[in-house]
Amino acid sequence: MASDLPQFKSETTTATRRSLPPRLNKRILVTLAVSGIFFLLYLNARVTTPSSSPASQDNQPQQANDPNLVPPTPNDNVIIPLPHDEDEDDQDTTVPDLLSDGDEEQQEEDSIHTSNEVINTSNHYKYLVVIASTADQMTRRQLIRERYFGLRDNLLPCMRFNADTMYTFWIHGGSVTPRTAERRRYEAEKMEWNDLEELPAGISFTQASVLEWAETTLVDRGISYDYLIVQDIHTFIHIAGIRQELEHGVISEDSESPVAVDHTTNMVWAQFTNSDQVDDSQVFVVGAAAARVALEKRNEIQSSSHLLTDLYHYYQSNEVDQVKNDAAVEFGEDEGEAEVQVQTMPLFIPETQRFMRWENNVESVHEDHAAVTHVYQDTEFIDLARWMSLEPVRVCYPPKSAYKPTLQQSPMDDDEEMSLSQDDLSTNTNKDKPSIALMTSSFIYDDNCMEPSATKAALNKRKYAERHGHSFVARSTEFAQQRGRKTVWGKVDAVEKVLPKYDWVFWMDMDAVIMNQEHSLFELLDELRTRYGDVQAFDEHVDLITAKPRGDPMLNAGVFFLRNTEWSRQFLRQVQQVTEWYNKRPAYEQGAMWQIMLKPENQPHIYLLENDDHTFNTFPKRYQPGDFIVHFAPDKCPNALTLQGLAAAERIQVGQTVTAADLM
Repeated sequence: MASDLPQFKSETTTATRRSLPPRLNKRILVTLAVSGIFFLLYLNARVTTPSSSPASQDNQPQQANDPNLVPPTPNDNVIIPLPHDEDEDDQDTTVPDLLSDGDEEQQEEDSIHTSNEVINTSNHYKYLVVIASTADQMTRRQLIRERYFGLRDNLLPCMRFNADTMYTFWIHGGSVTPRTAERRRYEAEKMEWNDLEELPAGISFTQASVLEWAETTLVDRGISYDYLIVQDIHTFIHIAGIRQELEHGVISEDSESPVAVDHTTNMVWAQFTNSDQVDDSQVFVVGAAAARVALEKRNEIQSSSHLLTDLYHYYQSNEVDQVKNDAAVEFGEDEGEAEVQVQTMPLFIPETQRFMRWENNVESVHEDHAAVTHVYQDTEFIDLARWMSLEPVRVCYPPKSAYKPTLQQSPMDDDEEMSLSQDDLSTNTNKDKPSIALMTSSFIYDDNCMEPSATKAALNKRKYAERHGHSFVARSTEFAQQRGRKTVWGKVDAVEKVLPKYDWVFWMDMDAVIMNQEHSLFELLDELRTRYGDVQAFDEHVDLITAKPRGDPMLNAGVFFLRNTEWSRQFLRQVQQVTEWYNKRPAYEQGAMWQIMLKPENQPHIYLLENDDHTFNTFPKRYQPGDFIVHFAPDKCPNALTLQGLAAAERIQVGQTVTAADLM
């Protein structure tokens, strides 16, 4: 890391261990013990006492003094105080990094940095991070999720950006070639992460196009920001450092020429050059007010795609006095309006040293570098993150988790730390209700059957989960890992992986569509408890809820509830061991589940909805208005019927009536 460079090495020496004398006076031991207790009490008092020093006050947001900022609506943010060491800087929670190796990295994983956390329930973000990428850069996008934002997987998904930072991948240059393995992986990524902004054909990545999108498309969605941090996919930025500099209001504070931005959003920090060395679109930071100025003056300065660079040269060639004179001529004696024209000029921060081009070794990168461009190899990107000691920036608080650690300390189970803060940090509005994950497959088979409908079907489920406070988890890895058995068995693997995180898992096949989005899974569980007849018995024993449609020889495993209990985990283990169903048509894992369900000892744990076509697993020909879910599972490819069902679900959302005839 950067601190290992000669110029950054610490002068501190390592203390030498000494052995205790073989015999030590008991009085000395008692004295040392008492002293140690008082010392610990002193440290505890320092940790729990809030700091009121000027330094700590400087770390607080100072938006009120900047007329260019758009403050969140009152009561939009909920501040949750957590213990804070007055000697620590105000940092975001450090999220564990699974790509790091060695004891030093593991120790970093095991410590969570906390401060006064602000849960953002508005659509205003202080920092909007845009990473421009072509569709095929899937591996690098995952590295950026992990290294920049601490998002290693989607088991506890980021359902909503509720911190002060939002990010998106700007996908330009078209999609991946249809009906290929790469396209199937790309569609899975969209279903699992929901963080890709696919641009229309003909829109390329430029300064002008990014600003246009931020000030039009995002505004239409009700999203606003203070600072826009933009990079291309081959750039590494020290996002935590850039964020900290903007937070403190000084850029390059430790350099020979620091720039005080005083928290203004009328600023542009970039390389204003079109040289062969660095493309000015590869990385830049612009405030919201400056972005608006650039778009307003776009026609006046006859801008190219390098809008911010052209704006910079425009003001460079028209000094402040000249701008004032031009304004005076235009507005006559209206000096006030002329002064406004001068004040709209952004603060430009030309970057000549801290945005560097990759020199093929980490030793050339120093701790004060803010960005490194032209980093083409993923291993080099990882090395840079380690070398620069990059700390992830929180973009959302994880949903409520039911995970209960069984080991006191385990390097493999870092969710213990996350679970301990759930009661304080969870933004789940259903805190008194069970945590539920709505699960589905994001794996598209190599016959490409579901390629046109899979992502749309996942969005139908995600929309429902977001509306009702459930987690949405789509998985493809477990399906892709199947060896020697039918791929559909990935469903069992995926449920095994996700189940420990939640109180309940609600599985839906890819070709199942939510038709009625009005009622939550909480309400459905309450209805089933009442229908069961014995509420106490339901709560104590029922772990699996599934339907056996009218005329079917067994359950339909396309939709089911499974509770997070020891019985459920053992049930899934038993299902996994029924080898005769691994490749046995037509039921596969469904046949294995039915075989294990029939065991007498399992009966008390199962609520089988016998001959039930309407609770949560309805076939198209049996659909009745108001039914919850329609499962399109014909003998052949269900793609066309799934698309038809999705269109019908959208019509229901706008108040239209749909019948079974519309689904067949």
